[in-house]
Amino acid sequence: MILETLLIASAWFWAPMPQGQALVCQTSHIKECLAQLPPEARAQFPLNSQTLVSQMGRRGAMVRPLGDLGVTNLSVTGLVLLAEARIPKSYSALWNGQVYALPIAQAKQMTLAHELGHLAVSRSRSTYLQVDKLTPYQHEWLADFYLLWSLAKADWPETLAWQQYHRRNLEVFENVKAISHWSTPMLSQLLTRYSWQALGAFEDFDSLIDAIYPDLVQYDQETLDEFASLLHRVFGAATQAKLPHYMFWRRPEMGVIIRPTLNHLMGEQAADRWLTEQAMQGE
Repeated sequence: MILETLLIASAWFWAPMPQGQALVCQTSHIKECLAQLPPEARAQFPLNSQTLVSQMGRRGAMVRPLGDLGVTNLSVTGLVLLAEARIPKSYSALWNGQVYALPIAQAKQMTLAHELGHLAVSRSRSTYLQVDKLTPYQHEWLADFYLLWSLAKADWPETLAWQQYHRRNLEVFENVKAISHWSTPMLSQLLTRYSWQALGAFEDFDSLIDAIYPDLVQYDQETLDEFASLLHRVFGAATQAKLPHYMFWRRPEMGVIIRPTLNHLMGEQAADRWLTEQAMQGE
């Protein structure tokens, strides 16, 4: 089970994947970790291991899929780099004149599972993920789908799934540039359709994708840009006049998506008042 592997505290280890396995490296031991790769796989990464660390920048994690190795029975899906000290342990955002904070439980495991999700998506055998080239945004929410499926499959608490949901909302509240990772419009559909037990009952990730993908409401870049503009208007740090009719056609849908996070951090009564003030209550 994938989540069981995430508990291993080591300079490097192999994480089992739906197809094959991924090498997980701590950046502090990058050179010795890369040495664990078979030669055909190692050749796909820079000769100087510190180049990968430089590419990672200030991020807490980075994933690098592997191409076809051309070797029978050699199934290495990719590489995940972790810089644990840079993985956030909490998120916060300012609205309603107050800073709301969300502590993150199991931060390393959650981050790693999301990165492994990118590899699972890249290696997916579902026809829905192979017909057209996925956009970066699709890759992000699909990786979060993998994260939630992994949690449910391993019988971890559903609260961790909602933690990921709230985290994605807080990220865009604080900085609208995080719209590229704003998976909550898709996670909302997943969590509405399946109970936690039903989600964990899928034998593998591709089975989940085959079942839900045709019925998902997806968002093109124009729609995401509209949401981003509304988020900036409502949560932006700059003092702006209240314009409750700005992007009025997106406000009710936005209210549905962010309500669970507002309820969690503000309480239901305060969330109701705030959503009403923002014309996000819907009909």
